[in-house]
Amino acid sequence: MTLRASTLLAAVLILAGCATTDPSITVIHRIPHGSTVAVVMFSDCQIADQASCDGSGLAAGSIFVRVLAQKPGMHAVSLPRPVGAKAPLSDGAAVAYAKAKGYRYVMNGEVQDYYQTGHLALHANRAGISVRVLNTSNGQAVVTYTYQERSKTHLTSPDDMLEDMAKQLAFSMDADSKRLHQGNFIFYKGS
Repeated sequence: MTLRASTLLAAVLILAGCATTDPSITVIHRIPHGSTVAVVMFSDCQIADQASCDGSGLAAGSIFVRVLAQKPGMHAVSLPRPVGAKAPLSDGAAVAYAKAKGYRYVMNGEVQDYYQTGHLALHANRAGISVRVLNTSNGQAVVTYTYQERSKTHLTSPDDMLEDMAKQLAFSMDADSKRLHQGNFIFYKGS
C-alpha cells in the first residue's frame, strides 16, 4: 500500500470515528439566559456483567454539569443523587428534590450504556444516555434528549462521547442558541 493510500485510509477511519444515529432531541421550551439548571447525578447503567456501568451515572452527571457551566449565560449545579446509584429516581421526585432546594430547572437522567475497552479490544467503546430537563414549577419536561453512540475506531472514550452529547444538549436548550440562527440580513447591491 502506498503512503498516499495509507494516509487516505487513516483519514477516512478518523473521520468515520463513531457509528451513530441522530440523537433524539425534543425542545418544548428553551432555558432562559442566566438560568441555573440543577443536575441530579444520573443513575448508573444496569447491563448485567458490565463492570464499566458502576459509577457511570456520577461520571456522566459530572460531565453534563461541567459542560453546561461552561456555556455562556447558563449555570449548572450538581445535586447528589437522593437514592442509590442504580435505584430509579422518578421525574416527579427529581422535581420535588430540586424545588425544595430552590431551583427552577432540574435535569434527571439515566446512563443506558457505558462500556470502556482497551485500544486492541474486539468490542467498541459505547455510551448511551437519556435525560430530561424539567421545570420545577409545573413538573413538565422542557427538553428531552436520548442518544446512543458506539466508537468503531476505539479512539473515542465513553467520557468523550458523553461530553459531545452534553454539548449537543446545551446548545439545543439554550435560548441564545436560537438567536444565532435568526437575525436581520442586509443585502448589498454592487454599483
